[in-house]
Amino acid sequence: MPATGFLSYFKGFPSIFATSLLIVTILGWARSRGKLLELPIFRDFSHGPWRMGLAHVAAFAVFFWLTIFVTEGDAVSSPLAIFWVLAWAATGLAAGVFWMLAAMPARAWIRLARQNSSIVWVGIIIISASWVLGFFTNRAWEPLIGPTFMVVKWLLLALGQEVVSQPIDLLLGTSQFAVEIYPACAGYEGIGLMTVFVGSYLWLFRRGLRFPHAFVLLPFGILIIWLVNALRIASLVLFGTYVSPQIALGGFHSSTGWLGFIAVALSMVAVTQRNSFFTAGQTDLKANVRENNLTAAYLGPLMALLAVTMVTGMFSSGFDWLYPARVIGTGAVIWFFWRRSMTRSEFAFCWSWATVGIGVAVFGLWVGLEWAMGGPDTGSSISKTLGESPAGLAAVWIVFRLIGSVVTVPIAEELAFRGYLLRRLISVDFDKLSPRFTWLSFLLSSFLFGALHGRWLAGTAAGMLFAWAIYRRGRVGDAIIAHVTTNALIAVNVLVFGNWGLWR
Repeated sequence: MPATGFLSYFKGFPSIFATSLLIVTILGWARSRGKLLELPIFRDFSHGPWRMGLAHVAAFAVFFWLTIFVTEGDAVSSPLAIFWVLAWAATGLAAGVFWMLAAMPARAWIRLARQNSSIVWVGIIIISASWVLGFFTNRAWEPLIGPTFMVVKWLLLALGQEVVSQPIDLLLGTSQFAVEIYPACAGYEGIGLMTVFVGSYLWLFRRGLRFPHAFVLLPFGILIIWLVNALRIASLVLFGTYVSPQIALGGFHSSTGWLGFIAVALSMVAVTQRNSFFTAGQTDLKANVRENNLTAAYLGPLMALLAVTMVTGMFSSGFDWLYPARVIGTGAVIWFFWRRSMTRSEFAFCWSWATVGIGVAVFGLWVGLEWAMGGPDTGSSISKTLGESPAGLAAVWIVFRLIGSVVTVPIAEELAFRGYLLRRLISVDFDKLSPRFTWLSFLLSSFLFGALHGRWLAGTAAGMLFAWAIYRRGRVGDAIIAHVTTNALIAVNVLVFGNWGLWR
């Protein structure tokens, strides 16, 4: 098999494997939840050897570097292409194995596999089938391209546009701006996300929903998200025609898809929870008002930050001039909940040199890995844009960027990841637990923190150190102070030494 074919054959496996593993985990949890809660991974933090955690970080660092080299470097043209791909797969597997061994000893995993052998075989079948079917995805979903093309064309005609249409090339638009509708734009990605969302929703709220009535949500959700995708493409054409082609192909193109999905998902939840056709009496959502209020207090600021970021990203062609809206929106949500819910002692801010030292350590780690790993040259574009802008406008943007980095972002992220997720992974009654963690909550929350930042290694390591800041004295405020210290030092590095790429 040629090297390029070998590489493309394995390229999609990590995402397929991760998705399949998530499905198997949900099935296993549903079947053996009581027994699983007795495992060491859910009980304490003391059993896991630190050397396995360090080995995981080391293996993941090599895997990260090999991923860049294999996907973006010269690995494909190298005579040792197959060797590089195998090394990449081996280091990825090693990172996963070390992660598992850090969570529980090998004998515990073996015992768990023996007790749930049927789930293991189901997992192997699901992963194998998903891998095989994954290569037929584009061809299988080709029938969606034609209907999507026709619906988008009809929408543009209904809005009075002079449509330019080339069905053979799948080119559609106006004389000023046209787009080519690729298979990925046909809507199957949104359909896949909606299928996963509806399935999860039906499972999580199964006690409050009426069956079989609730099953109608699946075909209804798929139809709606497909129509929303067609509306997104039509809006993209109109935005490119009358506003800005650069912004249309930049932030608008991707952000509207996510905003459409979120809008449909939230609307579906809101409607079903208030409609007697779908609900069977008092639902879990209505019955747990206090828990939901606490959850909103912890997650609200981060959700506001992400929502405003997606909205402002729609109108960005590479530089987000609307960044001040993130600060104002997130700050308003923080203030709203801080006055009502954030009065507990764990949020008290008490100065500690150790906490500041953790923030300094994260800064050193972050900058060091940024230099070692390299990344896209976004720093020069930021400095160029600010340099070509009026001095007053650039100064206002920098001030808000500084406030966001040092104030609103650390508070929002620490409340969500260390205040909520770190304990929610241990117990549903997370608010009754002191800020502590198990190996599962420690590793998973840190990994998700790294995923949010797009810097897997640096972000995961930073999440681990911020979690340690909480573990020392049991205060979320300590993690916030450490995070503020890190971001303040990064801001100094950016403004004094001109390393604008750290603000990408």
